[in-house]
Amino acid sequence: MFDLAIGFAIAGILMICEYYICTRLKNPIWGGIIPVLILIGTIWIFVTGKVPLELKTVFPFIICNSIFFGEWDNGRKKYLERKKTEMDKMKAKDI
Repeated sequence: MFDLAIGFAIAGILMICEYYICTRLKNPIWGGIIPVLILIGTIWIFVTGKVPLELKTVFPFIICNSIFFGEWDNGRKKYLERKKTEMDKMKAKDI
């Protein structure tokens, strides 16, 4: 039970970092670092045999990877939306 709480705490911290990186930095590659590292870690866990390759063990990893890649996409959309509103404000002041 304690391990599960630690896992959720680490995932929460990574989610906060992912949100900050995706919505603040100009280059989209920076926001993809955490999801790609999680995907590589997932593959490594199954290749080394630390977790058996069964549906009940693969499903949580698929959900985790989907959430992080989805957050990357949402963060980039928010970044582009914020930049667009800034440009609209600048154009409005020029007129």
